[in-house]
Amino acid sequence: MSPTRKTLIIVVFCLVCYVGLAGSPFSEIRVFADLVEQLFLASRSSEDFDLKNLEVDSSGKSVIDYRFEEDVIYSRAGEETLTMDIYIPNDIDSPRPGILYVHGGAWITGDKRSGPGVVVVSELIRAGFVVFSIDYRLAPKWKFPSQIIDVKTAVRFVRKHSSEFMIDPAVIGAFGTSAGAHLVALAALTADKGLFSGDEFSDQSEKLICVADLYGPTDLEALFTGIEKELAELIFGIEEDVLKKASPTSYVGSDSPSFLIVQGDKDAVVPPYQSVRLFEKLIEKGTSAELIIVENAGHGLVPDGGEIRPSMLEVAEKVVSFFKNTLPNQ
Repeated sequence: MSPTRKTLIIVVFCLVCYVGLAGSPFSEIRVFADLVEQLFLASRSSEDFDLKNLEVDSSGKSVIDYRFEEDVIYSRAGEETLTMDIYIPNDIDSPRPGILYVHGGAWITGDKRSGPGVVVVSELIRAGFVVFSIDYRLAPKWKFPSQIIDVKTAVRFVRKHSSEFMIDPAVIGAFGTSAGAHLVALAALTADKGLFSGDEFSDQSEKLICVADLYGPTDLEALFTGIEKELAELIFGIEEDVLKKASPTSYVGSDSPSFLIVQGDKDAVVPPYQSVRLFEKLIEKGTSAELIIVENAGHGLVPDGGEIRPSMLEVAEKVVSFFKNTLPNQ
Protein backbone atom coordinates (compact mmCIF):
# COMPACT_ATOMS: atom_id res chain seq x y z
CA MET A 1 0.00 0.00 0.00
CA SER A 2 1.39 3.40 -0.98
CA PRO A 3 2.05 6.11 1.67
CA THR A 4 -0.56 8.35 0.03
CA ARG A 5 -3.31 5.74 0.14
CA LYS A 6 -2.35 4.70 3.66
CA THR A 7 -2.49 8.32 4.80
CA LEU A 8 -5.96 8.78 3.31
CA ILE A 9 -7.31 5.66 5.03
CA ILE A 10 -5.83 6.66 8.39
CA VAL A 11 -7.16 10.21 8.12
CA VAL A 12 -10.66 9.07 7.15
CA PHE A 13 -10.68 6.64 10.08
CA CYS A 14 -9.59 9.40 12.47
CA LEU A 15 -12.21 11.78 11.09
CA VAL A 16 -14.94 9.19 11.62
CA CYS A 17 -13.83 8.70 15.20
CA TYR A 18 -13.57 12.44 15.76
CA VAL A 19 -17.04 13.20 14.47
CA GLY A 20 -18.70 10.28 16.22
CA LEU A 21 -21.03 8.79 13.66
CA ALA A 22 -22.77 6.56 16.18
CA GLY A 23 -25.14 9.34 17.16
CA SER A 24 -25.90 10.47 13.63
CA PRO A 25 -29.08 9.77 11.65
CA PHE A 26 -28.88 6.72 9.37
CA SER A 27 -29.29 8.83 6.25
CA GLU A 28 -26.22 10.92 7.16
CA ILE A 29 -24.21 7.77 7.88
CA ARG A 30 -25.16 6.33 4.47
CA VAL A 31 -24.22 9.54 2.64
CA PHE A 32 -20.92 9.66 4.51
CA ALA A 33 -20.23 6.00 3.66
CA ASP A 34 -20.79 6.71 -0.05
CA LEU A 35 -18.43 9.68 0.17
CA VAL A 36 -15.70 7.63 1.88
CA GLU A 37 -16.11 4.84 -0.70
CA GLN A 38 -15.59 7.22 -3.64
CA LEU A 39 -12.63 8.87 -1.92
CA PHE A 40 -11.07 5.42 -1.48
CA LEU A 41 -11.73 4.43 -5.09
CA ALA A 42 -10.35 7.74 -6.37
CA SER A 43 -7.25 7.29 -4.20
CA ARG A 44 -6.74 3.75 -5.52
CA SER A 45 -7.21 4.95 -9.10
CA SER A 46 -4.68 7.73 -8.54
CA GLU A 47 -1.98 5.11 -7.95
CA ASP A 48 -2.26 4.14 -11.62
CA PHE A 49 -0.93 7.55 -12.65
CA ASP A 50 2.64 8.53 -11.86
CA LEU A 51 4.77 11.27 -13.43
CA LYS A 52 7.86 9.14 -12.85
CA ASN A 53 6.62 6.98 -15.73
CA LEU A 54 6.00 9.82 -18.13
CA GLU A 55 8.46 8.41 -20.65
CA VAL A 56 6.32 5.29 -21.06
CA ASP A 57 3.61 5.91 -23.64
CA SER A 58 1.09 3.10 -24.14
CA SER A 59 -1.37 5.18 -26.19
CA GLY A 60 0.48 4.75 -29.47
CA LYS A 61 1.57 8.38 -29.58
CA SER A 62 5.13 9.58 -29.95
CA VAL A 63 7.27 9.44 -26.81
CA ILE A 64 7.36 12.77 -24.99
CA ASP A 65 10.70 14.57 -25.28
CA TYR A 66 11.22 16.91 -22.34
CA ARG A 67 13.67 18.22 -19.77
CA PHE A 68 12.87 17.53 -16.10
CA GLU A 69 13.86 19.86 -13.25
CA GLU A 70 13.16 18.06 -10.00
CA ASP A 71 12.27 19.46 -6.56
CA VAL A 72 12.86 23.12 -7.36
CA ILE A 73 12.31 25.08 -4.14
CA TYR A 74 9.70 27.81 -4.57
CA SER A 75 8.90 28.69 -0.95
CA ARG A 76 9.90 28.23 2.66
CA ALA A 77 6.73 28.48 4.72
CA GLY A 78 7.06 27.98 8.44
CA GLU A 79 9.16 24.85 8.86
CA GLU A 80 8.17 23.54 5.41
CA THR A 81 10.28 23.66 2.27
CA LEU A 82 7.92 23.61 -0.70
CA THR A 83 9.02 22.32 -4.09
CA MET A 84 7.80 21.96 -7.64
CA ASP A 85 8.78 19.74 -10.56
CA ILE A 86 9.17 21.47 -13.92
CA TYR A 87 8.61 19.80 -17.31
CA ILE A 88 10.07 21.69 -20.26
CA PRO A 89 9.65 20.33 -23.80
CA ASN A 90 13.04 19.95 -25.46
CA ASP A 91 12.02 21.55 -28.76
CA ILE A 92 11.44 25.01 -27.26
CA ASP A 93 13.14 27.86 -29.14
CA SER A 94 11.01 30.75 -27.81
CA PRO A 95 9.01 31.49 -24.65
CA ARG A 96 5.90 29.33 -24.27
CA PRO A 97 2.80 29.55 -22.07
CA GLY A 98 3.25 28.06 -18.61
CA ILE A 99 0.71 25.82 -16.84
CA LEU A 100 0.61 25.27 -13.08
CA TYR A 101 -0.70 21.85 -11.95
CA VAL A 102 -2.08 21.45 -8.41
CA HIS A 103 -2.84 17.91 -7.23
CA GLY A 104 -5.90 16.79 -5.29
CA GLY A 105 -6.28 14.70 -2.14
CA ALA A 106 -8.96 16.36 0.03
CA TRP A 107 -6.39 18.99 1.13
CA ILE A 108 -4.86 16.33 3.40
CA THR A 109 -2.85 14.05 1.14
CA GLY A 110 -1.41 13.68 -2.37
CA ASP A 111 1.76 14.88 -4.05
CA LYS A 112 3.02 16.58 -7.18
CA ARG A 113 3.89 13.41 -9.09
CA SER A 114 0.73 11.31 -8.91
CA GLY A 115 -3.01 11.32 -9.52
CA PRO A 116 -5.31 11.47 -12.57
CA GLY A 117 -3.96 14.94 -13.42
CA VAL A 118 -0.77 13.24 -14.61
CA VAL A 119 -2.58 12.20 -17.81
CA VAL A 120 -3.33 15.86 -18.50
CA VAL A 121 0.25 16.88 -17.67
CA SER A 122 1.68 14.45 -20.20
CA GLU A 123 -0.60 15.74 -22.96
CA LEU A 124 0.24 19.36 -22.10
CA ILE A 125 3.97 18.65 -22.39
CA ARG A 126 3.40 16.83 -25.68
CA ALA A 127 1.54 19.93 -26.92
CA GLY A 128 4.50 22.18 -26.10
CA PHE A 129 3.46 23.71 -22.77
CA VAL A 130 5.86 24.16 -19.87
CA VAL A 131 4.26 22.52 -16.81
CA PHE A 132 4.94 23.29 -13.15
CA SER A 133 3.66 20.61 -10.75
CA ILE A 134 3.68 21.75 -7.13
CA ASP A 135 3.47 20.39 -3.61
CA TYR A 136 1.77 22.53 -0.96
CA ARG A 137 1.14 22.44 2.77
CA LEU A 138 -1.47 19.89 3.83
CA ALA A 139 -4.14 19.80 6.53
CA PRO A 140 -4.77 19.03 9.31
CA LYS A 141 -1.26 20.17 10.30
CA TRP A 142 -1.63 23.28 8.16
CA LYS A 143 -5.12 24.72 8.06
CA PHE A 144 -6.59 27.01 5.43
CA PRO A 145 -5.47 29.46 4.04
CA SER A 146 -2.01 27.85 4.03
CA GLN A 147 -2.80 25.85 0.88
CA ILE A 148 -4.03 28.77 -1.22
CA ILE A 149 -1.18 30.98 -0.01
CA ASP A 150 1.25 28.34 -1.32
CA VAL A 151 -0.47 28.12 -4.71
CA LYS A 152 -0.35 31.89 -5.16
CA THR A 153 3.29 31.96 -4.08
CA ALA A 154 4.03 29.34 -6.75
CA VAL A 155 2.39 31.51 -9.43
CA ARG A 156 4.50 34.51 -8.43
CA PHE A 157 7.67 32.35 -8.29
CA VAL A 158 7.07 31.05 -11.81
CA ARG A 159 6.49 34.58 -13.12
CA LYS A 160 9.63 35.85 -11.33
CA HIS A 161 11.77 33.14 -12.94
CA SER A 162 9.99 33.02 -16.30
CA SER A 163 13.12 33.60 -18.39
CA GLU A 164 14.89 30.64 -16.74
CA PHE A 165 11.98 28.32 -17.52
CA MET A 166 11.36 29.59 -21.07
CA ILE A 167 7.82 30.85 -20.48
CA ASP A 168 6.03 34.08 -21.27
CA PRO A 169 5.32 35.71 -17.86
CA ALA A 170 2.11 37.24 -19.23
CA VAL A 171 0.72 33.87 -20.34
CA ILE A 172 0.22 31.55 -17.38
CA GLY A 173 -2.73 29.24 -16.77
CA ALA A 174 -3.49 26.56 -14.21
CA PHE A 175 -5.37 23.34 -13.71
CA GLY A 176 -6.09 21.10 -10.77
CA THR A 177 -8.03 18.03 -9.74
CA SER A 178 -10.48 17.86 -6.80
CA ALA A 179 -9.00 19.89 -3.90
CA GLY A 180 -6.33 21.11 -6.32
CA ALA A 181 -9.05 22.37 -8.66
CA HIS A 182 -10.61 24.25 -5.75
CA LEU A 183 -7.26 25.89 -5.07
CA VAL A 184 -6.51 26.97 -8.65
CA ALA A 185 -10.05 28.32 -9.06
CA LEU A 186 -9.75 30.28 -5.82
CA ALA A 187 -6.29 31.54 -6.78
CA ALA A 188 -7.49 32.75 -10.18
CA LEU A 189 -10.64 34.43 -8.87
CA THR A 190 -8.80 36.31 -6.09
CA ALA A 191 -5.59 37.14 -7.97
CA ASP A 192 -4.02 40.51 -7.14
CA LYS A 193 -6.88 41.42 -4.78
CA GLY A 194 -4.92 41.34 -1.54
CA LEU A 195 -6.44 38.03 -0.46
CA PHE A 196 -4.61 34.85 0.60
CA SER A 197 -1.21 36.24 -0.42
CA GLY A 198 2.14 35.66 1.27
CA ASP A 199 5.17 37.94 1.32
CA GLU A 200 7.43 36.08 -1.11
CA PHE A 201 7.85 37.56 -4.60
CA SER A 202 5.34 40.26 -3.72
CA ASP A 203 6.52 42.35 -6.69
CA GLN A 204 4.98 39.78 -9.05
CA SER A 205 1.38 39.44 -10.26
CA GLU A 206 -0.72 36.40 -9.31
CA LYS A 207 -2.83 36.63 -12.47
CA LEU A 208 -3.88 33.44 -14.23
CA ILE A 209 -5.22 33.80 -17.78
CA CYS A 210 -7.41 30.71 -17.59
CA VAL A 211 -8.22 27.71 -15.41
CA ALA A 212 -9.19 24.08 -16.01
CA ASP A 213 -11.16 22.88 -12.97
CA LEU A 214 -11.49 19.10 -12.82
CA TYR A 215 -14.24 18.19 -10.31
CA GLY A 216 -13.24 20.77 -7.72
CA PRO A 217 -15.43 21.98 -4.82
CA THR A 218 -16.70 25.50 -5.47
CA ASP A 219 -19.33 26.30 -2.81
CA LEU A 220 -18.03 24.95 0.49
CA GLU A 221 -20.95 26.24 2.56
CA ALA A 222 -23.31 24.08 0.52
CA LEU A 223 -20.92 21.12 0.32
CA PHE A 224 -20.04 20.80 4.00
CA THR A 225 -23.26 20.34 5.98
CA GLY A 226 -24.13 18.01 8.84
CA ILE A 227 -21.32 15.54 9.46
CA GLU A 228 -19.15 16.97 6.72
CA LYS A 229 -19.16 20.42 8.35
CA GLU A 230 -17.43 19.01 11.41
CA LEU A 231 -14.86 17.33 9.19
CA ALA A 232 -14.27 20.60 7.35
CA GLU A 233 -13.21 22.26 10.59
CA LEU A 234 -10.09 20.08 10.60
CA ILE A 235 -9.13 21.55 7.24
CA PHE A 236 -10.53 25.08 7.27
CA GLY A 237 -10.68 25.84 11.00
CA ILE A 238 -13.53 27.47 12.88
CA GLU A 239 -13.21 31.13 11.89
CA GLU A 240 -16.59 32.74 11.23
CA ASP A 241 -17.69 32.42 7.59
CA VAL A 242 -14.48 30.59 6.68
CA LEU A 243 -16.28 28.25 4.27
CA LYS A 244 -17.77 31.21 2.42
CA LYS A 245 -14.37 32.92 2.33
CA ALA A 246 -12.79 29.74 0.96
CA SER A 247 -15.43 29.24 -1.77
CA PRO A 248 -14.52 30.18 -5.37
CA THR A 249 -18.17 31.06 -6.03
CA SER A 250 -17.82 33.97 -3.60
CA TYR A 251 -15.42 35.79 -5.92
CA VAL A 252 -16.84 35.42 -9.43
CA GLY A 253 -16.95 38.75 -11.24
CA SER A 254 -17.00 40.30 -14.70
CA ASP A 255 -13.18 40.28 -14.66
CA SER A 256 -12.90 36.54 -13.92
CA PRO A 257 -10.63 34.46 -16.19
CA SER A 258 -11.87 31.82 -18.63
CA PHE A 259 -12.81 28.44 -17.14
CA LEU A 260 -13.11 24.87 -18.35
CA ILE A 261 -14.97 22.76 -15.78
CA VAL A 262 -15.00 18.94 -15.91
CA GLN A 263 -17.39 17.00 -13.67
CA GLY A 264 -18.38 13.36 -13.17
CA ASP A 265 -22.14 12.80 -13.27
CA LYS A 266 -22.03 10.27 -10.40
CA ASP A 267 -19.57 12.05 -8.15
CA ALA A 268 -20.64 11.63 -4.50
CA VAL A 269 -17.64 13.51 -3.08
CA VAL A 270 -18.04 16.68 -5.14
CA PRO A 271 -21.61 16.44 -6.49
CA PRO A 272 -22.36 17.84 -9.97
CA TYR A 273 -24.25 20.85 -8.59
CA GLN A 274 -20.92 22.21 -7.31
CA SER A 275 -19.54 22.52 -10.84
CA VAL A 276 -22.87 23.69 -12.25
CA ARG A 277 -23.08 26.44 -9.64
CA LEU A 278 -19.67 27.87 -10.56
CA PHE A 279 -20.40 27.54 -14.28
CA GLU A 280 -23.71 29.41 -13.98
CA LYS A 281 -22.14 32.22 -11.94
CA LEU A 282 -19.39 32.66 -14.52
CA ILE A 283 -21.89 32.80 -17.38
CA GLU A 284 -24.08 35.22 -15.43
CA LYS A 285 -21.11 37.59 -15.12
CA GLY A 286 -20.31 37.36 -18.81
CA THR A 287 -17.17 35.27 -18.37
CA SER A 288 -16.14 32.61 -20.88
CA ALA A 289 -16.86 29.18 -19.38
CA GLU A 290 -17.43 25.61 -20.59
CA LEU A 291 -18.83 22.70 -18.57
CA ILE A 292 -18.17 19.07 -19.55
CA ILE A 293 -20.19 16.38 -17.74
CA VAL A 294 -18.47 12.98 -17.89
CA GLU A 295 -20.95 10.11 -18.00
CA ASN A 296 -20.63 7.10 -15.63
CA ALA A 297 -17.93 8.90 -13.65
CA GLY A 298 -17.53 9.09 -9.89
CA HIS A 299 -14.98 11.21 -8.09
CA GLY A 300 -11.63 11.31 -9.83
CA LEU A 301 -13.50 10.23 -12.99
CA VAL A 302 -13.43 6.67 -11.67
CA PRO A 303 -15.90 4.53 -13.69
CA ASP A 304 -19.23 4.00 -11.94
CA GLY A 305 -21.82 1.90 -13.75
CA GLY A 306 -20.09 1.70 -17.11
CA GLU A 307 -17.29 3.08 -19.28
CA ILE A 308 -16.78 6.80 -18.77
CA ARG A 309 -17.59 9.10 -21.69
CA PRO A 310 -15.49 10.99 -22.66
CA SER A 311 -12.51 8.82 -21.65
CA MET A 312 -9.72 10.09 -19.39
CA LEU A 313 -7.45 10.60 -22.39
CA GLU A 314 -10.21 12.45 -24.25
CA VAL A 315 -10.71 14.68 -21.20
CA ALA A 316 -6.97 15.40 -21.21
CA GLU A 317 -7.15 16.32 -24.90
CA LYS A 318 -10.08 18.66 -24.22
CA VAL A 319 -8.05 20.38 -21.49
CA VAL A 320 -5.12 20.80 -23.89
CA SER A 321 -7.45 22.25 -26.56
CA PHE A 322 -8.86 24.67 -24.00
CA PHE A 323 -5.42 26.01 -23.13
CA LYS A 324 -4.40 26.16 -26.79
CA ASN A 325 -7.49 28.16 -27.69
CA THR A 326 -7.39 30.45 -24.66
CA LEU A 327 -3.73 31.25 -24.10
CA PRO A 328 -1.94 33.63 -26.51
CA ASN A 329 1.25 32.48 -28.27
CA GLN A 330 0.01 28.91 -28.56
